[in-house]
Amino acid sequence: MKQTAKTGARRKYCDNLCRRRAQEARDRARRTTAPRTTSGQSSTIASDIQAFAQQLLDEERRHAPLETRFKLSKLLNREIRCYLASAVQEERAAGAGWAGIGEAAGVSAASARASWSETKVATILASRPVLSAARQVSPQTTGAERTLDWAFARPSGRLQRAAARVLRTYLTGLLETGPVSVDDVAAQACLPRDAVTLSLGGELIASWPVTYMLAALLGGQPGILRTAWEAASGERLLGEQPAAEVKRCVGDMLRVLYVTAGEPDTETLSALAHLGPDTVADALAGTRIPDWSGTERLAVALGAEPSIVRPFWECWSSAAVVNEVRHHVA
Repeated sequence: MKQTAKTGARRKYCDNLCRRRAQEARDRARRTTAPRTTSGQSSTIASDIQAFAQQLLDEERRHAPLETRFKLSKLLNREIRCYLASAVQEERAAGAGWAGIGEAAGVSAASARASWSETKVATILASRPVLSAARQVSPQTTGAERTLDWAFARPSGRLQRAAARVLRTYLTGLLETGPVSVDDVAAQACLPRDAVTLSLGGELIASWPVTYMLAALLGGQPGILRTAWEAASGERLLGEQPAAEVKRCVGDMLRVLYVTAGEPDTETLSALAHLGPDTVADALAGTRIPDWSGTERLAVALGAEPSIVRPFWECWSSAAVVNEVRHHVA
């Protein structure tokens, strides 16, 4: 700006109109609420999206009422919108320009700036509860259609405790070998550290969304834990199910132990357990379960305590006997 020859302070504005516009801009900035920080928040929201998507899939398979599926779909849409806003804000904080963000989104830089300005991001994230969004979901279970809450319960009964040990074996294995700590998981899940510690240790069983989220945050495969969680939480009562279903449950437990062991090849397990390769493959698939001696050796080959599997094997054995008796009677 060209300065005059007059004495006094140097000019900052070309005229009074320019000065007034600058003052109005400062006033607007003071009135705008500072956006909530989203450092690492996109990761938490992504975990919630994953949990919501799994719940929606479960409800679809159960043929849940349309109202339930609509509710989950709306929550998914909101979480995706919040995720995009959080991700953009984190990229901006890291120094990304609007041109690069617009290119990633498939829009112009001006459109990206208009869609995810600081004010709009603050408004979008303000619509999301402070606690993990997945806590709001109330998926319906089969049968009595009762709502799953988010309370942490202690496993009771031999089968529930055995299933809790399967969960503990897998989750603590992830914790020992993964890049995140208990504190990291607690912060991202918006849960107390003690609750996370007890859940990972199998002393408390959380709802499926929480269990799913914890496994995902640890970098695991949450889907393989569904049967173990159902048994640990009491959602699956094996004594009331057909022999074929109980047999599949035994296979699901062995499969979790197999993944925990690093998914060794069938030939190695076959040699360690003194079982045929086909027998090992069938056991892990839950299509053919060996006698207890063979199942015990397989559990040991997987680096697990056989006592974890035994209650499930015995439940399957009893169901198989009952099924055979009914078959002969028929």
